[in-house]
Amino acid sequence: MRHGAKLFPTALLVSVTACLMANPLTGISQELPIRRVILYKHGVGYFERMGAVDGDATSVLRFKATDMSDLLKSLTVLDLGGGSVRTIAYDSTKTMDQQLSEYTFDLRSAQGLPAILEQMKGSEIALTVAQTQLTGRLLSVEKRTEKTEAGGIIDRYRISLLLPEGKVKSYDLSDVTQLQFANPGLQKELEKYLEILFSRHRRDEKQVQILASGKGKRDLFVSYVQVQPVWKVSYRIVTEKKEKPLLQAWAIVDNVSTDDWDNVELSLVSGLPVSFVQNLYDPIFVRRPEIRVEREAAAGPVVAEAAAERAKKEVPLQARKEQQSMALSAPMASPPRPDMYAGMERQAVQAVGQEAGALFVYNIKEPVTIKKDRSALLPIANARVDGERVAVYNESVRRQNPMEAIRIKNTTGLTLEGGPVTVIEENTYVGEALVGTIKPDEERYVSYAVDLGTRADAQAGKSTDQIFRVTIANGILTRHLKLRETKTYSFFNLENKAKTVIIEYPRSQPEWKLVDTPAPREETPGDYRFEIRLEPKKERPEKTEFKVTEEKTTRSEIGLMEGVSAKDIGFLLQQKLIDDRTRGFLEQIVALRSQIAELQKKVADLQAEQKTIFNDQDRLRKNLQSLGQSEEERNLRSRIVKQLTVQEDRLETITKSINDLQARLAVQQEELSKLVTSYAFETK
Repeated sequence: MRHGAKLFPTALLVSVTACLMANPLTGISQELPIRRVILYKHGVGYFERMGAVDGDATSVLRFKATDMSDLLKSLTVLDLGGGSVRTIAYDSTKTMDQQLSEYTFDLRSAQGLPAILEQMKGSEIALTVAQTQLTGRLLSVEKRTEKTEAGGIIDRYRISLLLPEGKVKSYDLSDVTQLQFANPGLQKELEKYLEILFSRHRRDEKQVQILASGKGKRDLFVSYVQVQPVWKVSYRIVTEKKEKPLLQAWAIVDNVSTDDWDNVELSLVSGLPVSFVQNLYDPIFVRRPEIRVEREAAAGPVVAEAAAERAKKEVPLQARKEQQSMALSAPMASPPRPDMYAGMERQAVQAVGQEAGALFVYNIKEPVTIKKDRSALLPIANARVDGERVAVYNESVRRQNPMEAIRIKNTTGLTLEGGPVTVIEENTYVGEALVGTIKPDEERYVSYAVDLGTRADAQAGKSTDQIFRVTIANGILTRHLKLRETKTYSFFNLENKAKTVIIEYPRSQPEWKLVDTPAPREETPGDYRFEIRLEPKKERPEKTEFKVTEEKTTRSEIGLMEGVSAKDIGFLLQQKLIDDRTRGFLEQIVALRSQIAELQKKVADLQAEQKTIFNDQDRLRKNLQSLGQSEEERNLRSRIVKQLTVQEDRLETITKSINDLQARLAVQQEELSKLVTSYAFETK
């Protein structure tokens, strides 16, 4: 025997442990295997479980702690045999250490059975010693060190019991063949304690127990939603000379749940149902206001007043003071602290990502098996589709060369989710691409490599403005213009085979329209797609050109009262945008405007002279005020008065002239206004 060995029967330890680990659910737990899984593109999965139960049965499911909120939001349980679901219980949010710390005993560091019994002193136990059954209260567990005949050292343990008749007896623990705690409450606490302790190897796992009550065998159905990785898709396109392209689609599915998927019915959904996260698992506490308990003052002696005085309320003085004090300090509801929601998790409902089109479901035909923490590639399409090789030229992608591409038409009958594409040509890898969602019968270009056998260039021409129409109405001359732009594409085929080239021309603003250009093969929200053919190279590459011309109309307005000049009239007449009658009308307007401008200049000149005289008169009047009564000053005063008289006469003449000019000006302006508003014209 080695030094320090502890001796007590292995059979006894097994017996006690089995007793402590006995679970009230053992023998009635029913399995509910996963039968169906639906995975969505927005990161959730829908799970269905179903299994047979018999009578009153408890089914145990295990989930990750992070899945509990989604489970509590979506869990659905149906007893399909007429029974009822009585209770659904689940583990709390407390950690293992928090749960174990609530017990008065601690077995986490207990070294063997003696250490366990040491913590149970005072409890009633039943022993079997040498085929004799004894019941008593555990007093102590004593350790004794003894030497063996071989010179080694061993530890022996003795337990002391207080028997019902009051006697205390001691027994060697190695002689005890069976031990059981007589108190049912302690037995249950130990069972629960050991169940928590046993869960250490599943730190992130929570149990959900479903108790169904009924008679006989029947099916129990369970469904719920959990967070799952987004399922993905990848494609292969295989091209051959005499065959249509072969399109393969593979779904990539990850099983990160706590269960194996054995022969499950699997569906993949490309739609985006609304989904959100709300914390239903953590307990939420609301702080309530605290109201103090009102206290009454103790009754004091009452002193009766004399009968002659007016009677007063018989309240002792000290009591009145205490009541006043209490009234002044009456408790109010405690205001909520800023941290009263510290334990609550607030999460805004967020709306989901981006639109991916109408909902479409891929139902996998054969049952699927994917073990937990494993992934799989699952075929969802394998069919010949309509398609052909083309070259796609987009100046913003690559200016010198188009891209090799395959124009495919989705004739699979399925909606194909967006994903990466690998292209195989004649058993050789030739490139990769990315595609978006493709609806049934929709065409898509899959560009996978640079076409080095074709040189390309794009040159923009000069913009041109052209007035093509003139209108006159309500005194406004409107010039209608056309703005035209042309871009020329040039291609050189360097290979001895004909090619189809798709030119992607960026669409301008809606007011721009295609003119003098062949109709595009198709239009997208951002591009026109024109299709041209390049002939095989002969002795030397020949240039193939394609021009795209766009045109938009705009206009500019000129007020006839102030804007048209003789030069404008000459230009419009030269461009044959106006007729002789309109020319005469416009020349009459120019002449009237010239006369009005001349009158306005005369008025302005007279008003300027008038202002000069006013300023000079002001100077002369100030000089008059400063003169005295000397002979010389009297002579100067006489000269200033004569000068003022002459200026007054001139001011009178100027005022009359301004009035006459303004009257003539008003007449001519009225004539011009009537003239411009009465005429209408439009270029034929």
